[in-house]
Amino acid sequence: MTAPLALASGSPRRKELLERLGFVVRVMPSEIDESQLGGELPEDYVKRLARAKVLAAVRRIEATLYASDSEARRQFAHGAQGPSGRGDDGLRWVLGADTVVVVDDVIFGKPQDAQEAREMLSRLSAREHLVITAFCLFDLRRSREGIEAVRTVVRFKHLSRGEVDAYVSAGESMDKAGGYAVQG
Repeated sequence: MTAPLALASGSPRRKELLERLGFVVRVMPSEIDESQLGGELPEDYVKRLARAKVLAAVRRIEATLYASDSEARRQFAHGAQGPSGRGDDGLRWVLGADTVVVVDDVIFGKPQDAQEAREMLSRLSAREHLVITAFCLFDLRRSREGIEAVRTVVRFKHLSRGEVDAYVSAGESMDKAGGYAVQG
């Protein structure tokens, strides 16, 4: 059995992908401010968000499991049982990720409504754009993290107004960077 992994995201797709790989996933969505900082480059922005999600989940895990018991923290770092006597249940890793779509140096995050989704998809129609996904992995036992970003160039075919409307009305656009999901 694979050790559990805390996913600092509410994304059903990310959870599904990790479970397909054999992980036991504990979903721990993190509420963070996703505002872009002035002058922040897209890759720096998405890395910052992935890291912020992970660190928010780590703080919740540590607060829940260890409260203010520093001895329990020390023991956990060495693989011993937590303060509840249950052990750490194998939880060692926390994963966070974020994705943005970039076209004409503009970051497309998640659309706020159907109209914004239509505008995004229309702007992506018949063009190439960049999809950047950053992920941060935190090792609870060693209090260490790693972060990386992956860039993918995506080309859309020409989308008619009817295709855009049908896609948006299917509900696939909401909560997706750029208003679309490749698997959809």
